[in-house]
This record gives sequence, structure tokens and C-alpha cells, in this order.
Amino acid sequence: MAKQREKVEFRFYAIPESELVLALLGEDWIREYGKDIKYLHFHDLMEIGYCHWGTGQVALGQERLPFSGHSVMIVPPRLPHTTNSAEGTKAYWEWMYIDLEKIVSEVYGYDPVLQRSIIKRLHRTGYLLSGEEHPALSRLVLGIMAEARHKKPYYKDSLRGYLYAFVVELLRLSDDEARIAGGRCSDAVLAGALDYVSRYYHQEIKVSSLAEACNMSESHFRRVFEEGMNMKPLDYINLIRVQSACELLKKSDKSMEEVGEESGFASISAFNRNFRKILNISPYQWKKSEENYEGKLLHCKISAQKGWE
Repeated sequence: MAKQREKVEFRFYAIPESELVLALLGEDWIREYGKDIKYLHFHDLMEIGYCHWGTGQVALGQERLPFSGHSVMIVPPRLPHTTNSAEGTKAYWEWMYIDLEKIVSEVYGYDPVLQRSIIKRLHRTGYLLSGEEHPALSRLVLGIMAEARHKKPYYKDSLRGYLYAFVVELLRLSDDEARIAGGRCSDAVLAGALDYVSRYYHQEIKVSSLAEACNMSESHFRRVFEEGMNMKPLDYINLIRVQSACELLKKSDKSMEEVGEESGFASISAFNRNFRKILNISPYQWKKSEENYEGKLLHCKISAQKGWE
């Protein structure tokens, strides 16, 4: 009997324009993670999580890694993941979302080629780390959370400094991925394809080009991509195009035709059809809905589910 493939969900989060991070902090995040949620999700931003206490398991792509108190999780954009508490127990995680590309461009703005190289490296894999084994990184994450929590005078200046230092520490970590605590995510093999889509989503993209970016045959690439991302390459491309459309709708007064074209859709009908298929709402309705703005959590979720085998 044919089996239904696992579902993966895209969550569109937005950092408020006046802030440097989207911070989800406080005791509201003490919960039984994974309860009634049986699928992975991914974001348009880099996710940083800190576990104060609790135990359970983190899924990073195809890796399943145990967590405990004082764990640090770093998830690049587009990597499917989820967090599950030990059965019947709660855990206390706090979360932040950052625009890594913006931060890297501020630090390394003098060299666009270096920027792209760094972003590609830092988007390559996710990490689950012991705070005790990585004290410098742990202190930076807690420092960022403290500034975002208390918002004392000049907190944005302090946050910017912490974020710059975080990028440097993450670069040091990526220099020796073979020795990462918790292991390296196998989905790093797809990094070339994911980077290609992020750069060229506004153009026509052939699956053969994505396969070439990963040094695979097209047939092998399709199989690896579907196993790692829980969706077909074309589904993923359309997700990223819809993500781009959401950004344009939120930040500009462009017409729907312009938004669709700049996001990579061949026609306005293709734009409307895919937007509604993914978000269950028309682009016009989405733009008019205030709840989709300023970092409101989980108001805009995209479920991409593969068909039947």
C-alpha cells in the first residue's frame, strides 16, 4: 500500500523594522515540545535556541540529536527541523530569529564576494551544541537574549556588537565541522542547491542546475532532495518565491504583477495560484491582513506536502 510522505511546514517570521532580532522569550516557552506536532518546519530566518532546562530530541534535517539543559541550537534558513521534549515532560527553550545575510553584509560590506562565501558557509548546516563545551558561543547567545529582553538604553548598539561577535564565533565553528559537538547535519550536501535557489529564484530554474550545484546526477539529486527536504525541488522553489513575494508585499507598494514577476513567477495567474495553494489566501488578502506584519508568530504558515508514492 502506498504511504503518505511526511509533511514539512514553512513558517514566515518577520523581524520588526525597528528591531535587530525577533525574540520569543519568557515562561510562555516552557512547554511540552512536539506534542500533537508530527512534522518538521523551516524558516526564512536563522533560528537560535537556548534550552534552560529539560530533555528531549532535536531533529535537524535527517539527524536526530538528544538535548538537555544549557544546549544551544542554531538552525540556518531552509533547514527542516523540530524540537521534541521527552515524552510527558516540558522543556524551557527561548528563541531568537536573525537576518544573517543583513548582519554579514554590515560586517563584511567591503567585499561582496567574501559576503557570499561566508553566508554560504553559515547556511550549510545546523548545530546542536553543549553550552558547557562551547562557553563563548553560549555567553553570546545569552547576552543577545538579555539585551532583547530588558531593552536598556543603547541596547541596539549592544545587540549589534553581540551579533557581529556571534557571526565570528559561528565562522570559527564552521572551520572544523568534523568535530562539531552533536554532529554535522547530513543535509549539508544540499547546501549548493539551496544557495542556488536563494540567489536565482527570480529566474527560471532547472532541476538539472540544482543537481549540478550539488555535484550529483539529476535522478540522484531528486531522491536526496525529497528525502532531506520532504518536498520536491519545484515545491521548494515555489516556497522561496512566495517568501520573496511576502517580503515585497510587506515592504513595498508594487503592483501584484510586479511582485509576481520579481519573485520569479512566469505569469500573474501562476503567482496567484501558487500563493493561494501555499498560504490558502490570495496575495491581495495577505497584504491587507495586518496580522501578517511585524513579526507576529505563526500567523502565516505554509504546509508543503508531497503526494502519494
